[in-house]
Amino acid sequence: MPQTLPNKPIKTVCFDLDGTLVDTAPDLLAALDFCLEQKGYALPDHDLIRPIIGQGAKGMIKRSLTLAQVGADQMMDINELPCPVSDEEIDDLWTVLIDHYSQNIAVHSAPFEGVVEALTTLKQQGVLLAVCTNKPLFLTKPLLDQLDLTSFFDAISGADSFPYRKPDPRHLLDTIALAGGDKGSSIMIGDSKTDIDTARNADIAVIGVDFGYSDVTMESLKPDRLMSHYDELIGLLEGLGG
Repeated sequence: MPQTLPNKPIKTVCFDLDGTLVDTAPDLLAALDFCLEQKGYALPDHDLIRPIIGQGAKGMIKRSLTLAQVGADQMMDINELPCPVSDEEIDDLWTVLIDHYSQNIAVHSAPFEGVVEALTTLKQQGVLLAVCTNKPLFLTKPLLDQLDLTSFFDAISGADSFPYRKPDPRHLLDTIALAGGDKGSSIMIGDSKTDIDTARNADIAVIGVDFGYSDVTMESLKPDRLMSHYDELIGLLEGLGG
């Protein structure tokens, strides 16, 4: 448990985006394949890339190129292995990936089952809602717009909203402030170690989802509550609120 659980009913809920609110993997992986194919590289096994989507586009590219060189049998050591191409080539691939992704950002991406219903219920209850993501705003806002989710949120912050980003607790705390909330009645919801660490660093309770993008199990990260479907969210919040 964190040092401080909400000391009053939860009035602000702050969500991560990719892997938490929206299943963005199909369009991100399609963009990854596109950039690698354009440059003549082998396409990766998506099952080996999906867990590290939260590490960003460059992380996906580096993992794909390293896998192509060493093979999946060395997955246990892959984080310690050097990327086989230069930083300049990574930057070139990143540019191609982001250009393709920005033009195809919501072709197959969709809110996870139950998200819209849960957000609707929370808004009707007067709860403040926010997005705190390490995805850049120039990608975050179009994605939320195209999925008709933007109107739910009182604040949306991305990787470029502040001079700091998750797991720096100021990213979360400033997002809550932008939404009009306060720390003592707020909670974070996320799918990765970064999200759990951010909440812990901010001394805010956290719900971890077990259906997102993580290379370790959410249970092993020990969030305050574990969520497997959005139809559980309202009950979990009521259980955490003071």
